[in-house]
Amino acid sequence: MRIHTGESPFTCQQCGQSCNDIVSLKDHMRVHNGEKPYICQQCGESFAQRVNLEAHMTIHNRESPFTCQQCGKIFTHKGSFNIHMRVHTGEKPYTCQQCGKSFTQKGSLNWHMTLHTGQKPYTCPECGKSFAHHGNLNVHMRIHTGEKPYTCQQCGKSFTRKSFAHHRNLNVHMVIHTGESPFTCQQCGKCFTRKESIDRHMRVHTGEKPYNCQQCGKSFAQPGNLKAHMKVHT
Repeated sequence: MRIHTGESPFTCQQCGQSCNDIVSLKDHMRVHNGEKPYICQQCGESFAQRVNLEAHMTIHNRESPFTCQQCGKIFTHKGSFNIHMRVHTGEKPYTCQQCGKSFTQKGSLNWHMTLHTGQKPYTCPECGKSFAHHGNLNVHMRIHTGEKPYTCQQCGKSFTRKSFAHHRNLNVHMVIHTGESPFTCQQCGKCFTRKESIDRHMRVHTGEKPYNCQQCGKSFAQPGNLKAHMKVHT
Protein backbone atom coordinates (compact mmCIF):
# COMPACT_ATOMS: atom_id res chain seq x y z
CA MET A 1 0.00 0.00 0.00
CA ARG A 2 2.96 2.35 0.52
CA ILE A 3 3.36 2.44 -3.26
CA HIS A 4 -0.09 4.02 -3.49
CA THR A 5 0.09 6.23 -0.41
CA GLY A 6 3.61 7.51 -1.02
CA GLU A 7 4.53 6.76 2.60
CA SER A 8 8.28 6.36 3.29
CA PRO A 9 8.62 5.07 6.86
CA PHE A 10 12.40 4.48 6.75
CA THR A 11 14.28 7.73 7.34
CA CYS A 12 18.03 8.36 7.45
CA GLN A 13 18.90 9.91 10.81
CA GLN A 14 21.92 11.72 9.34
CA CYS A 15 20.42 13.58 6.40
CA GLY A 16 16.67 13.01 6.66
CA GLN A 17 16.27 11.18 3.35
CA SER A 18 13.30 8.79 3.31
CA CYS A 19 13.37 5.28 1.84
CA ASN A 20 10.57 2.88 1.00
CA ASP A 21 12.15 -0.16 2.69
CA ILE A 22 14.95 -1.20 5.01
CA VAL A 23 17.10 -2.51 2.13
CA SER A 24 17.00 0.88 0.40
CA LEU A 25 17.84 2.60 3.67
CA LYS A 26 20.84 0.31 4.22
CA ASP A 27 22.04 1.03 0.69
CA HIS A 28 21.67 4.75 1.32
CA MET A 29 23.60 4.62 4.61
CA ARG A 30 26.75 3.62 2.72
CA VAL A 31 26.91 7.18 1.46
CA HIS A 32 27.62 8.22 5.05
CA ASN A 33 29.67 5.30 6.39
CA GLY A 34 31.84 4.84 3.29
CA GLU A 35 31.10 1.13 2.96
CA LYS A 36 31.60 -0.18 -0.60
CA PRO A 37 30.71 -3.89 -0.68
CA TYR A 38 30.29 -4.19 -4.46
CA ILE A 39 33.68 -4.94 -6.01
CA CYS A 40 34.58 -5.14 -9.69
CA GLN A 41 36.23 -8.52 -10.29
CA GLN A 42 38.19 -7.17 -13.24
CA CYS A 43 39.89 -4.09 -11.78
CA GLY A 44 39.11 -4.17 -8.04
CA GLU A 45 37.28 -0.83 -7.87
CA SER A 46 34.58 -0.76 -5.17
CA PHE A 47 31.12 0.79 -5.07
CA ALA A 48 28.48 1.54 -2.46
CA GLN A 49 25.56 0.60 -4.72
CA ARG A 50 25.08 -2.40 -6.99
CA VAL A 51 23.70 -0.13 -9.69
CA ASN A 52 26.97 1.82 -9.68
CA LEU A 53 28.96 -1.39 -10.13
CA GLU A 54 26.71 -2.39 -13.02
CA ALA A 55 27.24 1.00 -14.65
CA HIS A 56 31.00 0.66 -14.12
CA MET A 57 31.07 -2.79 -15.74
CA THR A 58 30.06 -1.26 -19.05
CA ILE A 59 33.61 0.15 -19.20
CA HIS A 60 34.97 -3.40 -19.32
CA ASN A 61 32.15 -4.85 -21.41
CA ARG A 62 31.96 -1.98 -23.87
CA GLU A 63 33.11 -2.81 -27.36
CA SER A 64 36.06 -0.79 -28.63
CA PRO A 65 35.53 -1.03 -32.39
CA PHE A 66 38.83 0.58 -33.41
CA THR A 67 41.79 -1.72 -32.84
CA CYS A 68 45.31 -1.04 -34.07
CA GLN A 69 46.44 -4.10 -36.01
CA GLN A 70 50.11 -3.24 -35.45
CA CYS A 71 50.29 -2.87 -31.67
CA GLY A 72 46.89 -4.05 -30.42
CA LYS A 73 45.91 -0.78 -28.77
CA ILE A 74 42.15 -0.19 -28.85
CA PHE A 75 40.11 3.00 -29.17
CA THR A 76 36.45 3.87 -28.74
CA HIS A 77 36.62 6.89 -31.05
CA LYS A 78 37.68 6.92 -34.68
CA GLY A 79 39.41 10.29 -34.32
CA SER A 80 41.72 9.00 -31.58
CA PHE A 81 42.40 5.86 -33.60
CA ASN A 82 43.33 7.87 -36.70
CA ILE A 83 45.74 10.05 -34.74
CA HIS A 84 47.34 6.97 -33.15
CA MET A 85 47.88 5.30 -36.54
CA ARG A 86 50.20 8.14 -37.54
CA VAL A 87 52.69 6.73 -35.04
CA HIS A 88 53.01 3.69 -37.32
CA THR A 89 52.51 5.29 -40.74
CA GLY A 90 54.73 8.28 -40.06
CA GLU A 91 52.06 10.59 -41.46
CA LYS A 92 52.46 14.20 -40.34
CA PRO A 93 49.70 16.22 -42.03
CA TYR A 94 50.27 19.50 -40.17
CA THR A 95 53.19 21.44 -41.64
CA CYS A 96 54.78 24.67 -40.47
CA GLN A 97 54.68 27.16 -43.34
CA GLN A 98 57.79 28.92 -42.06
CA CYS A 99 60.29 26.10 -41.65
CA GLY A 100 58.59 23.06 -43.17
CA LYS A 101 58.60 20.93 -40.04
CA SER A 102 55.60 18.58 -39.87
CA PHE A 103 53.52 17.23 -37.00
CA THR A 104 51.00 14.46 -36.38
CA GLN A 105 48.61 16.74 -34.46
CA LYS A 106 47.44 20.32 -34.95
CA GLY A 107 48.07 21.11 -31.29
CA SER A 108 51.74 20.22 -31.74
CA LEU A 109 51.97 22.58 -34.72
CA ASN A 110 50.37 25.39 -32.72
CA TRP A 111 52.90 24.82 -29.93
CA HIS A 112 55.76 24.83 -32.45
CA MET A 113 54.62 28.10 -34.05
CA THR A 114 55.46 30.01 -30.89
CA LEU A 115 59.14 29.43 -31.76
CA HIS A 116 58.67 31.59 -34.84
CA THR A 117 56.27 34.22 -33.54
CA GLY A 118 58.12 34.75 -30.28
CA GLN A 119 54.78 35.56 -28.68
CA LYS A 120 54.84 35.08 -24.89
CA PRO A 121 51.53 36.32 -23.46
CA TYR A 122 51.87 34.68 -20.03
CA THR A 123 53.95 36.73 -17.60
CA CYS A 124 55.12 35.81 -14.11
CA PRO A 125 53.84 38.41 -11.62
CA GLU A 126 56.84 37.74 -9.35
CA CYS A 127 59.81 38.19 -11.69
CA GLY A 128 58.36 39.34 -15.00
CA LYS A 129 59.54 36.35 -17.04
CA SER A 130 57.21 35.60 -19.94
CA PHE A 131 56.08 32.31 -21.44
CA ALA A 132 54.42 31.17 -24.63
CA HIS A 133 52.18 28.69 -22.83
CA HIS A 134 50.16 28.92 -19.63
CA GLY A 135 51.33 25.49 -18.50
CA ASN A 136 54.94 26.66 -18.60
CA LEU A 137 54.05 29.64 -16.43
CA ASN A 138 52.36 27.34 -13.90
CA VAL A 139 55.49 25.19 -13.66
CA HIS A 140 57.71 28.28 -13.41
CA MET A 141 55.67 29.65 -10.51
CA ARG A 142 56.84 26.71 -8.40
CA ILE A 143 60.27 28.37 -8.31
CA HIS A 144 58.69 31.17 -6.30
CA THR A 145 56.25 29.08 -4.25
CA GLY A 146 58.71 26.26 -3.55
CA GLU A 147 56.06 23.70 -4.51
CA LYS A 148 57.46 20.30 -5.50
CA PRO A 149 54.46 18.02 -6.03
CA TYR A 150 56.33 15.05 -7.53
CA THR A 151 58.10 12.88 -4.95
CA CYS A 152 60.38 9.88 -5.51
CA GLN A 153 58.93 6.92 -3.61
CA GLN A 154 62.39 5.38 -3.21
CA CYS A 155 64.42 8.22 -1.72
CA GLY A 156 61.88 10.94 -0.93
CA LYS A 157 63.42 13.62 -3.14
CA SER A 158 60.82 16.01 -4.57
CA PHE A 159 60.60 17.77 -7.92
CA THR A 160 58.62 20.55 -9.58
CA ARG A 161 58.16 18.52 -12.77
CA LYS A 162 57.34 14.95 -13.69
CA SER A 163 57.88 14.50 -17.44
CA PHE A 164 61.08 13.69 -19.30
CA ALA A 165 60.95 17.03 -21.13
CA HIS A 166 63.16 18.74 -18.56
CA HIS A 167 66.33 17.62 -16.76
CA ARG A 168 65.15 18.56 -13.25
CA ASN A 169 62.15 16.24 -12.93
CA LEU A 170 60.98 13.05 -11.27
CA ASN A 171 61.11 10.76 -14.32
CA VAL A 172 64.71 11.66 -15.14
CA HIS A 173 65.66 11.24 -11.47
CA MET A 174 64.14 7.74 -11.41
CA VAL A 175 66.75 6.42 -13.86
CA ILE A 176 69.21 6.72 -10.96
CA HIS A 177 67.25 3.92 -9.29
CA THR A 178 66.17 1.94 -12.37
CA GLY A 179 69.12 2.48 -14.73
CA GLU A 180 66.57 2.84 -17.52
CA SER A 181 67.28 4.85 -20.69
CA PRO A 182 63.79 5.02 -22.22
CA PHE A 183 64.58 7.08 -25.34
CA THR A 184 66.33 5.17 -28.12
CA CYS A 185 67.39 6.59 -31.47
CA GLN A 186 65.88 4.38 -34.18
CA GLN A 187 68.66 5.28 -36.61
CA CYS A 188 71.82 4.57 -34.61
CA GLY A 189 70.59 2.85 -31.43
CA LYS A 190 71.99 5.41 -29.01
CA CYS A 191 69.96 5.65 -25.78
CA PHE A 192 69.01 8.69 -23.75
CA THR A 193 67.42 9.30 -20.36
CA ARG A 194 65.76 12.57 -21.40
CA LYS A 195 63.45 13.46 -24.27
CA GLU A 196 65.20 16.78 -24.82
CA SER A 197 68.48 14.90 -25.27
CA ILE A 198 67.17 12.58 -27.97
CA ASP A 199 65.41 15.49 -29.70
CA ARG A 200 68.71 17.34 -29.81
CA HIS A 201 70.54 14.20 -30.98
CA MET A 202 68.08 13.54 -33.82
CA ARG A 203 69.17 16.76 -35.52
CA VAL A 204 72.43 14.98 -36.30
CA HIS A 205 70.44 12.64 -38.54
CA THR A 206 67.78 15.02 -39.88
CA GLY A 207 70.00 18.05 -40.41
CA GLU A 208 67.30 20.20 -38.82
CA LYS A 209 68.47 23.64 -37.70
CA PRO A 210 65.51 25.33 -36.00
CA TYR A 211 67.42 28.19 -34.35
CA ASN A 212 67.71 31.10 -36.78
CA CYS A 213 69.74 34.28 -36.49
CA GLN A 214 67.35 37.18 -37.05
CA GLN A 215 70.17 39.39 -38.32
CA CYS A 216 71.83 37.27 -41.01
CA GLY A 217 69.54 34.25 -41.40
CA LYS A 218 72.12 31.63 -40.49
CA SER A 219 70.62 28.55 -38.83
CA PHE A 220 71.83 26.30 -36.03
CA ALA A 221 70.87 22.92 -34.61
CA GLN A 222 71.44 23.94 -31.00
CA PRO A 223 70.41 27.12 -29.12
CA GLY A 224 73.88 27.35 -27.60
CA ASN A 225 75.44 27.59 -31.05
CA LEU A 226 73.07 30.42 -31.99
CA LYS A 227 73.93 32.24 -28.78
CA ALA A 228 77.65 31.94 -29.53
CA HIS A 229 77.07 33.10 -33.11
CA MET A 230 75.24 36.23 -31.97
CA LYS A 231 78.53 37.55 -30.57
CA VAL A 232 79.64 38.06 -34.17
CA HIS A 233 76.97 40.75 -34.52
CA THR A 234 77.57 42.41 -31.16
